This record gives sequence, C-alpha cells and structure tokens, in this order.
Amino acid sequence: MRSPGWLVKVGLAIVIGLVAGWFRATTVAETEPARPAIRADAVEYYLSAYNLVHLGIYSRSPGSLANPPRPVVPDGYRPPGLPLMIAPFMAMWPDHDGILSRVQVVNVVLGAGTAMATFAAAAAVLPLTAATAVGLAVAASPHLVAFSVYMLTETPAAFLVALVLAVAALGVPGGGPWRRMLFFLALGALIGLLALFRPIFLAFAPVAGLAFLGRRQVLWAMLFVSLGAAGVVSPWLIRNAVSVPANSGDADLVATTVLDGSYRGYRYNDDPKTFPYPRFADPNFEAARKSLGLAWPQVRDRIAADPAGMIAWYLLEKPAFLLQWSNVDGVGDVFVYAVERTPFRSDLVFRAVHDIYEIAHPVVLLLAGLAAVAVWTPLVRFAGPPDRRHVVRLASLLLVFLVVAHIPFFTATRYAVPVFPALYLLAVVPLVIIARGLAAWARGSAAMPPA
Repeated sequence: MRSPGWLVKVGLAIVIGLVAGWFRATTVAETEPARPAIRADAVEYYLSAYNLVHLGIYSRSPGSLANPPRPVVPDGYRPPGLPLMIAPFMAMWPDHDGILSRVQVVNVVLGAGTAMATFAAAAAVLPLTAATAVGLAVAASPHLVAFSVYMLTETPAAFLVALVLAVAALGVPGGGPWRRMLFFLALGALIGLLALFRPIFLAFAPVAGLAFLGRRQVLWAMLFVSLGAAGVVSPWLIRNAVSVPANSGDADLVATTVLDGSYRGYRYNDDPKTFPYPRFADPNFEAARKSLGLAWPQVRDRIAADPAGMIAWYLLEKPAFLLQWSNVDGVGDVFVYAVERTPFRSDLVFRAVHDIYEIAHPVVLLLAGLAAVAVWTPLVRFAGPPDRRHVVRLASLLLVFLVVAHIPFFTATRYAVPVFPALYLLAVVPLVIIARGLAAWARGSAAMPPA
C-alpha cells in the first residue's frame, strides 16, 4: 500500500504540471510571432517533415516550392527528431498556421511533462519543499515557456533531459544483472532520443555512466547506457551512410557550427556591425562550410593570429554566451524569432516573473556551479540518500558536458535551454546542503548521515 507521502508527491506533481501548462498555453495563445512565423532553422525542420511525408525523402530541400524548383536530394543536415514530431500534422498542408498550432500544443504538453519529471527527479533526493521549488522554477522559466511558441528542438530536448533525470531517480534495480542492464539500456535509449533532437548529446551517453562512480554499477552503466543510445541513433546514422549522396556539395553541420564559433566576439574582423552572424560578411564562409577539412584551416589561422585572445574566447567568453540570460541567436532576451505581441511584455504577472528570473539568473548559475562541484565531494552526503545520489551527479554531468561540448561550436543561450531542468535542480542543492549541514551540526557530528 502506498504511503500518504507518495500521494502528496503525486498531487504536487499534478499542480506543478498545471502551472507549467498554464504558463505555456497562455504564452502560445497570446503571442503573435512576426511573419513568417516559420523561419530560419524552423523552415528546414518543416521542409524535412514535408519531404518525408509527401515524397518519402528526408531532405531540407525546398524542391518544387523553390523558384526555380530544385531537385529533392536526401540529406542528413538536420537531425530527424523534430521533423518526425511535425510529420503527423503534415496532412494539413498547406495550412502552415494550423500545423504550427498543433506543434505548439505538443510543446505545451511536453513543457508540462518537463516540469513534472524534474519535480519527480528532485523529490527523490531533496526535501519536498526544495523539490517543489525546483518543479515550479521549471514550470515558470521564461526561456522554457517562450520556446513553446517555436517549431524548434529545445522544448522536446528539455523534456527528454528531465525524463532522463526522472528515470535515473527510480534507482538502480536489484534482483540480478539483467534488471540492471535493462535499466541502463533504458537510460541510454532516452539519451539516444535526445540526440535525435540535439546530436551533440550522443557523446553524453558514456559520460552519463560516470554518475554511478564509486558503485559497482559504474562500468555496467557506461557500457549499457552507450549501447542503449547507439541502438536508437544507429538507424539514422546507417541511413545517412547509405542514402545521402557523397560529395553532394551540401553544407556540413559540424563544419558550419565550428566555423560559426571561431569568430571571436561573433564579429568578422572585429566589426560590431557583423554581430552575431559574422558568417554573412565572410566571403570564404560558404566554401569552407562544405566539410570539416575545409573549415579547419580557417579556424587554425584565427587561433595562430591571436593565440591568447582565442584561448580566452574559447574557454571564457564562449561559455558566457552559452549561459547568459539573453539569447544572441535571434532577437535576444528569451526569444529566438521576433514576436509582435507577447504576455512577457503586456501581462503584469508574466513581466514580473520574467524580471525576477532575469535578476536571479546570475545567482542560479553560481549556485548550480557550486553544486556541480559539491556533489563530487563528501558534501554529497547532504544531497540525497546514498542510492539516489547519482541523480544530482547526473545533473552535474549534464551541466559540465553542456559547457565543455559546446566550446568548439557556436554558443548561445538557446543551446543551453534543454539543460535548464538540470540547472534548476542543481541551483537548489547548495541550499539543501547548507540547511542539512547546519541541522546535523546542531545535533552533533554523530547524527551526520554516512558518506
């Protein structure tokens, strides 16, 4: 029979989900995107879904929609997660607003699920009051809320990050190696799904196993989490190897974002007018983005011309762009594409929430950074029961991986948004450590929980 405490947690999860859903549904209903509402990256995801459904070809080519028409050739430039999410609504074509509205409904549901899953993960390691604060922080986060309007990967990616944390919070099952193997395979499969939206997270699979460091399961975790992720992603990789024409002359996604990230200050020749898209002023960009082999000489030359400045750029300045409040990859603040009207500008509650979060953002980053270190020290004894400490360590690994993995590439707040569930979870951990530590000190060292 379930305890009353379990029922309280279920009730709180529902309330948090409703709060998250209200913020997102209100934002979607009262936000008017600037026309065209589907633009830039969203167009390529949209066209990939269109070509897949109507032509049976995965390609971002505009085909017959271009003037003049272009051949539709298979490509692998955009990961398939979001186009597969859009595909069920392609029967409504050419009702673009209708398709976008269906995707927004999915975003609202996923946003509510993100807040509930983050609360579930937090409740496994933190006091209920702290876990509730984490869930509500995710529910009302202006970045996570505003992204519900867009046809972009950040909303489903954030949901999968929260789901990874929630599944990890279930704990490594007992009862034999097969159950442990299935647990780690499932965790890896979720990371594989995340990589279908944000490919960089495929490299996180073996890293995630380190959350179980210090336990007998660490090697099992690293191996089977990696196998689970590979099992999900391998069909996509095999398809690309078999179906995408070699030497097609198309741009390479890795080369493109490495080049984008190699302009110091996101300026071409230090010209402020080129910020934040120096590629449009660089006459060599289009040719160099064809492959990593062509891109690397340009990156190498920039590093050689200013070694000290480029070291500062890659190790200090780019992480700042990744974690700062205002997203430079677009119109700024919590938005990517322009909006004509939004409750974050017109509604008193939304404006207050926005301003509180913006003021608190440096504090949240500081607390999360402290927690990312503390959970690997003896202080972790205050951050959850021994069989669940891997949850906060997994959150720490997500945050560290986010920063380190993006150092070579273009960085903007938009790319950090999927990890915000882990960020908010970590931000509460130092406060819990201090509170529990002071309580243990007051009771005497004999009452301290075991390391």
